[in-house]
Amino acid sequence: MKIEEIREDEKYLRLLITNIDDLWFLSNFIEKDDIVLGTTFRKSEDRSDSIRSKKGERIRIEVGIEVEDLEFQEFTDRLRIRGKIKIGPEEYIGHYQSLNFSPGDEIEIIKKEISKKMIEELERSEKRSSQALFISIDDESATLALLRDYGIQVLAEIRLSRQSKEMEGEETNYDEVIKKVLQYWNENIPIFVIGPGFFKENFIKRIEDQRIKKSIITLDTSYAGEKGIYEALRSGALEKIMKDFRVGEEVKLVSLFLEEIGKEGKYAYGIEETKKYAEMGAVDTLLILDTKIKDDDFRRVMNIVEENGGSVKIISSHHEYGKILKNFGGIGAILRYKV
Repeated sequence: MKIEEIREDEKYLRLLITNIDDLWFLSNFIEKDDIVLGTTFRKSEDRSDSIRSKKGERIRIEVGIEVEDLEFQEFTDRLRIRGKIKIGPEEYIGHYQSLNFSPGDEIEIIKKEISKKMIEELERSEKRSSQALFISIDDESATLALLRDYGIQVLAEIRLSRQSKEMEGEETNYDEVIKKVLQYWNENIPIFVIGPGFFKENFIKRIEDQRIKKSIITLDTSYAGEKGIYEALRSGALEKIMKDFRVGEEVKLVSLFLEEIGKEGKYAYGIEETKKYAEMGAVDTLLILDTKIKDDDFRRVMNIVEENGGSVKIISSHHEYGKILKNFGGIGAILRYKV
């Protein structure tokens, strides 16, 4: 995300969408009744030109729509926003319209309100790196995945075959894995090769592209596959390298929350119990699912926690640990004390 302009007195923002993660961020940042400005095409409303009306000519117009709903589909490259036209040519005012945004697009937003936390989240999004590539490998398969702000995107699950069944010392064929790496990797992102045993080193030996080799960081995990990737994130071994990635922090926080539950320690979950501890000033870290942050009851708890010096962490619903938090009502807390 690139912040191009903020006018706080007018509650106006102009942002450049730079990657898919930005679409996920905006799906949580934009709220009902905000105004989103964009360009669209509509059939001409000019009834005086019968020929043009019959042809249904579509004209380009600039509009501002009052947001009623929006949709970001997991691992797609488009954010769809729908609402009534409030700004634009008079003949279209009040009509329903959808606006679609993808990486590379500018988006203009007029918010109902702009808080200090909103600005901080925007600035954090602007500074954050966008991706890392994981190759989780053992003797049977390789899993390629991208680490995004909102979770792990599995790109491919590749079964590994031997080059020759008859010859002793047969080698595993990594050609398909390397082909996929070349398809998804660019020089701006690190590659984490993880998994049990010596299979990582065998794979790296087969890579001829020195640029790729220089980007590789290896890490031992007990498991391969997607489970191994979450193990790596949870272990903290990647913390220094991955500090800018939201999902790494989220996995660690939800894991700490689960540890507190497991030992009957300092925790709370569910809206009522969490609100009770928030009002007592007992919440150190509030975990809230991204799908809940627009709900008034949940927002009140967020405000109370911040007023009492606690921190609020938004957890994506698109990865495994977000789904775990959903089972606890979409809200949980690590407490300073419990009564």
